[in-house]
Amino acid sequence: MSALAFCWVGKIKAPYAVEGVADYFSRIKRYRECRVVVVPGEREDGQYSKRHRLERESRGVLAQIRQLDPAWVVVLDVDGRPIASREFARMIRRQCFEDTRSVVFVVGGPDGLSSTVRERADQVVSLSRLTIPHDMARLLLVEQVYRAMTIIRGYPYDR
Repeated sequence: MSALAFCWVGKIKAPYAVEGVADYFSRIKRYRECRVVVVPGEREDGQYSKRHRLERESRGVLAQIRQLDPAWVVVLDVDGRPIASREFARMIRRQCFEDTRSVVFVVGGPDGLSSTVRERADQVVSLSRLTIPHDMARLLLVEQVYRAMTIIRGYPYDR
């Protein structure tokens, strides 16, 4: 059975997001094994350029993905393809129930992700065209994964 993994750059800081993510993880675990992998974010201290920080963070993300291989990778990116909840549920059902690979959801840091991470992705999706704080994006992602699990099971949560 495939597992779900959430790989993101940096720790969640906002208390509402810490609490919400923990709540949704406990719900998701009723349906599928899941875990979080946190890649340390690079500090903006003037020593390294934005591009250098982005590359270092992205190397950390790719290293974590390699540890989970074989994996089906979904990268969240502002320029990704918008996806509706029911379509997201179909995508997760296909990967969780018809494929043996683990599913890895990747959320970058404030500077995003390098092209090498996006190229590794099997899917690049957008949660919204709106600008969303990273902590909120993580909370929204785990809520949508939980919603997908309930849609798959036929529960009326998707209203």
